[in-house]
Amino acid sequence: MKIVSGTGLARTTLSFCALVAATSMFSGLASAQEPSAPPSAGQDEQKSEAPQSPKAPVHLDINEYRIEGTRLLPQETVEEIVYPFLGPDRTTDDVESARAALQKAYEAAGYQTVAVQIPPQRVRGGVITLKVVEGPVGRLSVKGSRYFDIEEIKADAPSLAEGKVPNFRAVQHDIVALNQQPDRRVTPALRAGATPGTVDVDLNVDDTLPLHASVEYNNRYSVNTTQQRIMTSVHYDNLWQLGHSLNFSYQVAPQRVSDSQVYSLSYLARIPRLDWLSLLAYGVKQDSDVSTLGAINVTGRGQIAGGRAIVTLPFSEGFFHTLSFGADYKHFDQGVTYSGQVSQSPITYVPITADYNATWVDTVSTTQLDANLTFHLRGVGSGAAEFDNKRLNSTGNFAYLRGSLSRTQHLPWDFQLYGKVQGQLSSAPLVSAEELSVGGLDTVRGYLESEVIGDNGGLGSFELRSPYIPGLFGFSADKFVIDDWRFYLFGDAGLATVNSPMSEQQATFYLASIGGGSRIRLFRHLNGSIDAGVPLLDQAATKAHVARLGFRVWIDY
Repeated sequence: MKIVSGTGLARTTLSFCALVAATSMFSGLASAQEPSAPPSAGQDEQKSEAPQSPKAPVHLDINEYRIEGTRLLPQETVEEIVYPFLGPDRTTDDVESARAALQKAYEAAGYQTVAVQIPPQRVRGGVITLKVVEGPVGRLSVKGSRYFDIEEIKADAPSLAEGKVPNFRAVQHDIVALNQQPDRRVTPALRAGATPGTVDVDLNVDDTLPLHASVEYNNRYSVNTTQQRIMTSVHYDNLWQLGHSLNFSYQVAPQRVSDSQVYSLSYLARIPRLDWLSLLAYGVKQDSDVSTLGAINVTGRGQIAGGRAIVTLPFSEGFFHTLSFGADYKHFDQGVTYSGQVSQSPITYVPITADYNATWVDTVSTTQLDANLTFHLRGVGSGAAEFDNKRLNSTGNFAYLRGSLSRTQHLPWDFQLYGKVQGQLSSAPLVSAEELSVGGLDTVRGYLESEVIGDNGGLGSFELRSPYIPGLFGFSADKFVIDDWRFYLFGDAGLATVNSPMSEQQATFYLASIGGGSRIRLFRHLNGSIDAGVPLLDQAATKAHVARLGFRVWIDY
């Protein structure tokens, strides 16, 4: 008994269901409705001489299956599939089972446009012929794209190239990659091809102008600075029609510019035909007065230039993760003031960093994990004396691990529960730019921004969020000017510790607060939030039980 694989491709007309694929931001998923393979056109009109399925199955000896048209599955695999249906005293049901098993194998391998048929035939010598129609793409079209190059979109979907039999596993991967561009959503649709035995594919594009800007006004201020802050940013996300992004941002304290003035510029390049790899370069210039605790005030200006390679790791439904690594060049011209005496302590160093980010999304929750490892070995930049001047007992050799874990859980009646923990663990005394900041909107509300800093620390926050407020009155978010509006109660706590503190320096800091607030989004572009935090523990600039109000108002486009 033997199995022969041929290369003849029968002419047939196939009809297909639509494949629908899309992704979610900050989520990015693709799903597909797989088409089934129907019988060839005109088959009902042919008078088949092959074994049929009459009321009483026909018995016959099957010595060989001759498979015509199979190219995608290895011959060994095909042989293993049909082998159980060989032998004497078989029936027409065995032939159908062999056909169905081979069809199922193609589908399991991701080839949904393949049809396995039993053609009309005379059975001689126990030889049964099965014909495989492997349905390649006849024509690939892109429709609806206004801001993205059509040929680039086609090139980024190699699994749907004309003349190629689409593997829907690869199709899903390509669609997810195409939809990583935030201003573009690509949905594939399949239909019977103009050429018999083929399938035509339309990539339907829904895109928007990839130019964005935002302006924010808030009161996120630190110790000994004025209260108001203005932040602006603008970015374009499809440079050179390659999906590259250029971003510029500016932050200033309008009441006294010397309190805070920061410029930043970044460029993100997506590597052609390597959708899993991106390169990021950025620069930051800071001209600010920054104060820390106690009798020591650190003021200074600095520059940062860095780069990252960002690798998108293999994903699955509801799970996405990335790994990035790179280095930063950091230079700070800082003066250290102690008891009224000023000494200059400029410092330059190049830390190496690696980051891992993961997101899990399901119908009732979103979970995010971020982990960062940063280390520096003295030798590039400042020496031990400069590090010691900047931070007593700091040698320039250090490493620290920083991480966070957050989860948003949807509860019955549209309530939400949010929780986040974060922390840092260091091996040595760190210069101030590497320390963990505690206090403020993102850490412990009710305290000033970065009210305390430390080499090590831990933070925890939780929020109980109300249902969508207009929904309580019968309004729907997708049909109302208020896109989102919720109230919430929160509790925050934080701890920071200092390695090798000076004799007069506090080594441990505790912060805790409770409070409430609200966030709102209007007309899809106007946003606002307000938090009233009541600190429970004293710090240098904050007294316990004296509420502090924090707010943000911003518009984005």
